[in-house]
Amino acid sequence: MTEPLRQQVSAWQVGDVISAPLDVYRSQVIQEWVDYNSHMTEAAYLTVFGWASDVLFQFIGVDDAYRAAGSSFYTVETHIIYEREAALNDSLKVSTQILDFDAKRLHFNHQMFNLNTGQRLSTCEQMLVHVDSLAAKASEIKPPVVLALSAILSSHRELATPAEIGRTMKIIHKT
Repeated sequence: MTEPLRQQVSAWQVGDVISAPLDVYRSQVIQEWVDYNSHMTEAAYLTVFGWASDVLFQFIGVDDAYRAAGSSFYTVETHIIYEREAALNDSLKVSTQILDFDAKRLHFNHQMFNLNTGQRLSTCEQMLVHVDSLAAKASEIKPPVVLALSAILSSHRELATPAEIGRTMKIIHKT
């Protein structure tokens, strides 16, 4: 899929003010993302969230050099909730809330909004594992990234946990 121009962010530095939530990614719905119903496809929602994750990685210091040294994050679980439709040329904004992290895992939530109307379109909760890509196994997050994540989490602890976090998908039968 084609990627529209994305905003570039600088890596977090000690003393930087951290927004809560992070305003990480903006885009516009392009023709390639629109399906036979004249709305953005479900795959395009994941694509937008994936690019928002890439910008988050830039912010916490997971850049090309970090990956070239053999470390990265891999997604192990994703829950997308589709709330509203996006149409061709709609302007999108993705904000990100760090929910938690430990030595090897990162848990966060993206929210996608229509930039013009302010309506929330979709959410994407993700769990990632930090890996040593050379050894092909989970590994501890490197100290500079831990420092950035700690600063962000400290800022984001003031935010309420979104109601959809940890939501289970199931059919509830009426009795």
